[in-house]
Amino acid sequence: MIIKPSIRSNFFTNSHPIGIKKMMENYVSEVKTFEPYQGPHNVLIIGGSSGYGLASRLSLAFKGGSNTVNVSFENEPKGNKTGTAGYWNNIFFEHYAKETGRIHKDFNGNAFGDELKQKVLTYVKETFGKLDLIIYSLASGARPNPETGDIVKSQIKPVGQHAQGQTIDLKSMEVLDLSLEPASEQDIKDTVYVMGGSDWYDWIDLFDRNDALAKNFKTISYTYIGGPNTDQIYRHGTLGFAKKDLEEKALLLNERLRDKYDGEALVSSSKAIVSKASVFIPKMPIYVSCLFDIMKAHKLHETTLEHKHRLFQDMVYGNLRLVDEENRIRLDHKELDPKVQEEVKRFMDTITGDEIFNLKGTKAFIKEFYNINGFEVDGVDEDQDVDIESLLNTYKTEDYDY
Repeated sequence: MIIKPSIRSNFFTNSHPIGIKKMMENYVSEVKTFEPYQGPHNVLIIGGSSGYGLASRLSLAFKGGSNTVNVSFENEPKGNKTGTAGYWNNIFFEHYAKETGRIHKDFNGNAFGDELKQKVLTYVKETFGKLDLIIYSLASGARPNPETGDIVKSQIKPVGQHAQGQTIDLKSMEVLDLSLEPASEQDIKDTVYVMGGSDWYDWIDLFDRNDALAKNFKTISYTYIGGPNTDQIYRHGTLGFAKKDLEEKALLLNERLRDKYDGEALVSSSKAIVSKASVFIPKMPIYVSCLFDIMKAHKLHETTLEHKHRLFQDMVYGNLRLVDEENRIRLDHKELDPKVQEEVKRFMDTITGDEIFNLKGTKAFIKEFYNINGFEVDGVDEDQDVDIESLLNTYKTEDYDY
């Protein structure tokens, strides 16, 4: 099979397994250059197949000395379908992580559902006994409601007013004007249900009730706060209501874990990255392109893997934690430096039309967007035939659970 990129509405409908294998090889080479730290023994990552979750898993497995269990929902290859990028990330992570000498397990399914939660709990109890860390890094646009049988969908909208802005169509490579209607009360409610903190709370509650959390247990979920350049559509939009709910659940969990395990529940505000989720947020591709340009110029730019490694080495299992008045870990302090934000705003205000494509930051953004789906990866010939069945026979292991 010859695999060429297929994009619809800024979403890749396919992936290139050979490119993803090369990217995983690159990630492993990168993480090996980092300093080791004393991490947790046993870790569950909910949403560890890409983005922040995958970067966390790589850091913990290769430099923190951790056993890792990942839960994610990915489409497997079937017929002429290549399977999703996250599916292949899991396959090739397991391949390269064998050298750590630790246990690494993947569960593929609906992380919101009770059936999969119970299955993961049983595995953890039988294999490790207890967990030392649960990371919640799930990025989903929809969540089943078991009471009604409906699929609830999140809505990325401003609240209280219209929003005007631009975004990049990554298929046509055009800058498009956007006008977004303000969210309804139901839009806000649905977005909180899908992207808020209730499912995170349910995971911790289940493991707590079943004596599967160790002394000094920690849990951490990722949020994005952003600055004035993204405020209208992000923190003061429907996404902001969901993130506020996440932070409220963290306070409840923190009190519970502190009293019972001398543990803690943390929320970490991460930097803007290129991810499957970020390209769907209006204005974010323009913002991230300009941000990358500025941060690269000032030598402040971090890869996603560098960013998450710094979180665990310095701020979760180190003594360099930066927190704000709401006790959120502020790993985003470089991005939100007022001077950086001012320069980004000037860029966004002055760059017009196709000029955005001339920025080094935009070129880096677009290349990374293709790379995380296995395309345009240096050293990979996309005109070469890909035998998916042979790849599965070679690399798929019993540690991938369906």
